[in-house]
Amino acid sequence: MNKGSFYLVSVGVGDPDNITIKAHKTIQQADIVFASSTRQALFAELLAGKEIHDVGHGMFTPMQRRHMSEDEAAALEASTRTTIREAIAAGKTVAVLDYGDPAVYGPQSGFMNEFRDLSPVVIPGISSFNAANAVLATDITDGLESQSVTLTIAKQAYDDYDGPDALPRLAATRATLAFFTMKTNLADVVQQLSRSYPASTPIAIVLHAGSYQQQRLVRATLDTILAHMGDTPLPFEHMIYVGDALRDVPVNHQEQE
Repeated sequence: MNKGSFYLVSVGVGDPDNITIKAHKTIQQADIVFASSTRQALFAELLAGKEIHDVGHGMFTPMQRRHMSEDEAAALEASTRTTIREAIAAGKTVAVLDYGDPAVYGPQSGFMNEFRDLSPVVIPGISSFNAANAVLATDITDGLESQSVTLTIAKQAYDDYDGPDALPRLAATRATLAFFTMKTNLADVVQQLSRSYPASTPIAIVLHAGSYQQQRLVRATLDTILAHMGDTPLPFEHMIYVGDALRDVPVNHQEQE
């Protein structure tokens, strides 16, 4: 029997109509789908009649251990390995649903390494970075001091983190920095950024990018953003941008729907 096919498919971010045509076609052709409960609900019609398996957050990566015990994670991984490898050997098509860009802090990026021998095909999708850029509606590569954009996460702002990509080192380039969601402590990020960027440097926070009825844009400067945000916690779905490339995004301290 012919060997089956294995796909890691991004369904985009936010609203379900952000899925690409290629991703939609790939899921249609799949015999077996691994997806989170959220994606199962969003794409229930597309998944109807297929063999569905729930997938953990960060499967085959240390991230998963933060959401379940070691024993639970090991059991889920073992079951997933067996199901996928038996299905591929039987000539079936397996699709793992991810969101955003699976290669940039993707929750299911672990599947690429775990099943490298199966030659996984990655179907790209709209990233939160792409969706947030659209909300900003400005050229984030058009900085006065730098035309570069650095993608990072907020853990680089921790005081006990001293890696080569520690936030003060990234900020020293004066490039536009774009922070992906990682339980951001905004005060820590601002404090570290203020070592290298002027206090008047524009900062923007995009909330729920890609969810068109929910997405919002908060705009301020490094020296005013904390007072503007107050005690309002950031939702899980957010991105933070800082850099003078945002100078064309008016600083009016307003949240825009």
